[in-house]
Amino acid sequence: MILSGCGPKEPLVLSTQRVTSSSISVPFVTPRSDLCAATSIEMISSYWHATTSYTPRLSQEELDARTLIPAKGGTLQIELMATARANGLLAYTLAPTLDALLHELEKQHPVIVLLNRGYSWYPLWHYAPVTGYNKKDQTILMHFSDRPNEAMNVATFKRLWERSGNWGVVLLPPGYLPATASSKAFLRSAYDLEKTGMRDNAIIAYRSALQRWPKDIDILFALANAYYHSNKFTAAEKYYRKLLSIEPLHPLALNNLSDLLCRTGRRKQAMAIIKKAVSNNSEIQSIINATQKEILGGCTLQRTH
Repeated sequence: MILSGCGPKEPLVLSTQRVTSSSISVPFVTPRSDLCAATSIEMISSYWHATTSYTPRLSQEELDARTLIPAKGGTLQIELMATARANGLLAYTLAPTLDALLHELEKQHPVIVLLNRGYSWYPLWHYAPVTGYNKKDQTILMHFSDRPNEAMNVATFKRLWERSGNWGVVLLPPGYLPATASSKAFLRSAYDLEKTGMRDNAIIAYRSALQRWPKDIDILFALANAYYHSNKFTAAEKYYRKLLSIEPLHPLALNNLSDLLCRTGRRKQAMAIIKKAVSNNSEIQSIINATQKEILGGCTLQRTH
């Protein structure tokens, strides 16, 4: 992971022509020294707050404190994404291509990119929200330094972006999908959101993913588990059963549904289902065996929501 120190604002080779017709209306915040990660998140959060029902969870001071590594004078990508999640946004790492970037912009999804404004032997890392592009003039629009929507020649942008491995991240409110998302990559992003303790937001993300991938086994399993851990057993049962209608012998879905049934007073049904659960994976099979033993001994009943 690369650490950004938010390089100084020396002028770069920028196009003199301003293009606004294809830009995204992202509020501009002047990047503060060593805090371009925090200001980038702040700008994207303000955009979604203005255009959707999303409400940021962190103050400017909290964004600064969570992103800056004082000893390093900058921010790692992992800290930027963790802070975005703490602010209630889903963080999806962009595929490292210009086509992926442009596709997101076409859908009005601003993208934070990491650029090296220096050299390989003396890097000047800087995070910046990309806010638009102009195909005719071949320019990329960014809140790059001290002015909003600076227009940079695409060739210059590509050269600076390549130095960070074309790293970029899309920050979205729960319920929105990246235009370029794959099901597996999006599921990882949504699960990362859930791991931060924002399970309700993760549930919204999983449900939105099912709109695009309605028969994806992994998404159905994650959604059912999220409902289960929220003690929303009726909803959890619905999605375990939906998964099993597609893949009847999914061992962990059978295991979890059995556990749910036992905990909601349906021990006989639970035992009938757990007997179907078999796995060649010794770790999974040990989980199944433990669940079966618990069902035989009686389960602690839980209230259904």
